[in-house]
Amino acid sequence: MKLSRFSSALALVLVVSGSCIRSSEANVTNNFESVILRGKGFANALEVEESDVTSSAVTSSTVVDLADLTTNPENYDFFTFRPNLEKLILAGEADAEHISILWYTVPDGQVGLHYHAMTESVYTIEGAQTDAKGTYPTGSLYFNPPGSGHEISDSSGFFILAYASPPDFDNTDEIEDYIPVQIDTAAPNLEDIYPFTEVQDNVQRYDIPLDPEGGMSALFIKSTSEESYQYAGNYLLVLEGSCSIDGTAYSEKMLVVSNTIEPQAYQVSTSEGSSCLFLGLSF
Repeated sequence: MKLSRFSSALALVLVVSGSCIRSSEANVTNNFESVILRGKGFANALEVEESDVTSSAVTSSTVVDLADLTTNPENYDFFTFRPNLEKLILAGEADAEHISILWYTVPDGQVGLHYHAMTESVYTIEGAQTDAKGTYPTGSLYFNPPGSGHEISDSSGFFILAYASPPDFDNTDEIEDYIPVQIDTAAPNLEDIYPFTEVQDNVQRYDIPLDPEGGMSALFIKSTSEESYQYAGNYLLVLEGSCSIDGTAYSEKMLVVSNTIEPQAYQVSTSEGSSCLFLGLSF
C-alpha cells in the first residue's frame, strides 16, 4: 500500500498486522485491506492509491471526530462567515445546498435576520444557540421549515448545519409564521419517546416528520444487529454506542459526511452485545 500523504497532526497509528489501519485519535478501526480517511480541505488526511481501496461509501466521505474538532478547531479549515462566526464546509458549496460546521468564537454570537426557502437543520455539538423560538443547548436538534426565518443572538459553541438552500439575508420580507421541529437527542431512551418501527430484525427506525417540500429528510436508527442495514444519506452522526459503518467502528461524536451532495449508501451494523444509535440526514 502506497501512502501519498500523511500528517502527524492527526497522530494516526498504522498497524500492519491483520491488514488493519487503526486510528486511536479518531476512535476508528477499519477492517478493509486499505482505507482512505479523507478530510476535505483538512491538513489531517491519510490517503492511499485509488486502486488499493476497497469500494465503500466511507472512502468517499469525510470523517470528523467532533470531540477533537471542538478541542482543536484551529486544525480545521474554517473561514470567516460573519463577524465572530466561522464556518467549515463539509459538503456542497456555501452559496448552494451544503453541510457545514458553524463555530461562534465569542460567548454572545449573533447572526442577522435571514430567510430559509428550504429546510434548515441545526444540531448543537457543544454550546447553545438562541433565536425567537428558544434556546437550543448541547444535544439539541431542530429543523426550520421552508418559509421560515430567524435572527440569532447570545449564541456560542459548535453546530452541524445542513441547508437544502443557503440562508438568504435579502428576502427577509418573505418569512412566514412557522413552528420548528425540535428534538433533544441527549434524552435517554429516544426509542421510548418517539414511535420507532422495526425495519429489520433488531433494527428500529424513526423518520422525523419534516416538510416533504423542504428538500431534506432525517431519521434515527437504533440497531443491536450484527447484520447490516443500508442507509442512503448525506451524513451519519453517532449519538450512542458503537456503529459499524461500511465495516468501520465509530463511537459517539463521530460524524461521517458524504463528500458530495448526492446521498451515498452506507451499510450500518454493530458488534455482538453492542448497540448503535445514529442520526441520519439526506438531501
